[in-house]
Amino acid sequence: MLRLRIPLTLLSLALYIAGLCASLAGYTASTTLPTLVLGGLIGLAQLAWYRQRLGLSLTLVVAVLAALLIGVAGDILPQGWLSLATFDPPAPLDTGHPRLSWQWPGLADSLLLACLALSLALRTRAGLGTPLLHAIAVLLWGSLAYQVAAPETLPPLAPPAGPWALAGSGLLLLTQFLAVVTGWRHNLASLLRALGPGLLIATATVLLWCQQDSEANRQLFERAQRETDRLSATMTDRIDDTLRAMHRFHLVWEIDQRLPSASMWRHEAQSFMNDFPELPLLALIDLSGRVEHLYPDDNWHQAYPGMRLLDGALDQPLMEVLQQSFHQRDAVSSDILPLPDGGWGIIHFLPIHTVDGDRLLGSVAMVFSLDALASNLLPALADIPDAMTLTLKDGDSTLWRVPTSAANSPWRLVSDVRLLSHTLHLELSPNRRLLEHLKLHYPSSTLCTGLIMALLLYLLLFSRHRQRQQHRQIADTNLELRREMRRRSRLQKNIEWLAGHDDLTGLANRRTFLASLPTDAGQNPLSLLLCDLDHFKRINDQQGHQAGDQALKRFAACAQKLLPQGGVLARYGGEEFVVYLPQGDIAWVHAWAERLRREVQACGVQHEDGSPMTVCIGLITQTDGPVVPRDLLHRADMALYRAKRLGRNRVEIAEAKPAAEPSEATEPSGLLHS
Repeated sequence: MLRLRIPLTLLSLALYIAGLCASLAGYTASTTLPTLVLGGLIGLAQLAWYRQRLGLSLTLVVAVLAALLIGVAGDILPQGWLSLATFDPPAPLDTGHPRLSWQWPGLADSLLLACLALSLALRTRAGLGTPLLHAIAVLLWGSLAYQVAAPETLPPLAPPAGPWALAGSGLLLLTQFLAVVTGWRHNLASLLRALGPGLLIATATVLLWCQQDSEANRQLFERAQRETDRLSATMTDRIDDTLRAMHRFHLVWEIDQRLPSASMWRHEAQSFMNDFPELPLLALIDLSGRVEHLYPDDNWHQAYPGMRLLDGALDQPLMEVLQQSFHQRDAVSSDILPLPDGGWGIIHFLPIHTVDGDRLLGSVAMVFSLDALASNLLPALADIPDAMTLTLKDGDSTLWRVPTSAANSPWRLVSDVRLLSHTLHLELSPNRRLLEHLKLHYPSSTLCTGLIMALLLYLLLFSRHRQRQQHRQIADTNLELRREMRRRSRLQKNIEWLAGHDDLTGLANRRTFLASLPTDAGQNPLSLLLCDLDHFKRINDQQGHQAGDQALKRFAACAQKLLPQGGVLARYGGEEFVVYLPQGDIAWVHAWAERLRREVQACGVQHEDGSPMTVCIGLITQTDGPVVPRDLLHRADMALYRAKRLGRNRVEIAEAKPAAEPSEATEPSGLLHS
């Protein structure tokens, strides 16, 4: 997958370049130029990243994010603070073929590009929200693709990204995902735990935004349509008011049953046209078709007075209309035709006859100028010439347009205008700047707020799950550490126990035994018994060392069973054992030693010849003075040696202290004859 990163990125750049070429060539007009340019910059940043040009890549990403921040802020903030329409140049008049659309990207396009730029900067950092950014980008890409594939009846204010931009952004998103997905496997559990709720909120937010944005556009479209209907009704009412005033204008002469004089005509016509300036010309025509009076009778119209209209001075269609007016004795209007002084208009003939209707006196010709009508009815457009475009059409023919430059508008609203006997179409094209100023901003706020909340929730859940994993790992480590400490403690205790005990019999060894002796016999009288198993070597030689080990264990069990409280039994070495009794009564100690001797003899251990195992015991008691273990053990050893010389299986008490100093005595080796 990593080897495909650069080829796929180059392919996405080729798609963006192809989109630009297609827009410039006029094959498509749905893609905005900033969308293509910003998408191409993201592609270049991604290519630079893969080429290890990290500084260039980050510079491009920051530049794109700064531009997109302006776009998103313009969609959310009030138009008085920041309007994206400020960046949109006025569109030229229609030229018959598609032109490149220079409009700032819509909110969905901006957020899609922002997700691509942010995910490129964050790379494999799942803890910073890259997986959710990819998921949000997929949602936005899907909504834009749906708008392109199935456009709504009511187009959005900002044109969606076209197929070239969608294909390029989709390929960039796929490339980023393939490049970083392998880096998420270490945090897969936390990623899945956090991605679900975040993706759910993001999906609900996008769906809610689509519904709210569609509803806001519909409300704005209905408002614009009502304004169009109001303007068309205003124009129709103005024309009707003009006709009613004209009927009153010529009713005076019908009552007088004669045509007005020149001075009276000028006075009445001047007063009438002051009230209705959209009529550039009034003419009084007699029955012969001769122009009797004209207003205004300035230099532009000097050739008209006295002209006979029925003698070929008018075009054939107008002559027929004038004749029809005389014949039907009713008001008749011409078709829409070009006026001599420029623009389009209609000539309306209003016959003058007597009150009883028996005699026709003449006709009044009124010239309606559509340009003058628009200029007088829509003076507000002069203050905001690019706010909207009003176009009056007769079928496919454009009669007038105010202002003359077309507004950059996504919508065209149409309403009918009744002009005398003609039905025209008033087309209103509000500028995108005006629509964005009037449109409610809560859909954009909903989308941005919801996506930010989804991202924050993802970060919270991811960090909490990671913390729980780390706490669990710490707890497991602590538990393992405690187990190891307990194991080492047991091992240490075993080592310490083995250092002070005999591992075969479980008794204390010589060092532990010597450490347990008191230091002053005057306060703590004591007796020591040194025991040696008789002929123990025979057991090892004749029955084996295992039988010898069993014999040692049996002696230890017998002595341990008889040992009083406070006494200490230890293996002194080989088949020798030593007993410490906290007693100073020699008779009691001698009796206890005899019981031990008899117990050992009756323990059941036998030699090869069937004779029982016996023991020799040397006994020493001290009731006063400092305790010298070497001296006591030496004297007990001498008593033990005497017991062996006297026939074994007996107890001997140590003799009185010899004359030699204790320091001169030698420590018994414990290697006595068995």
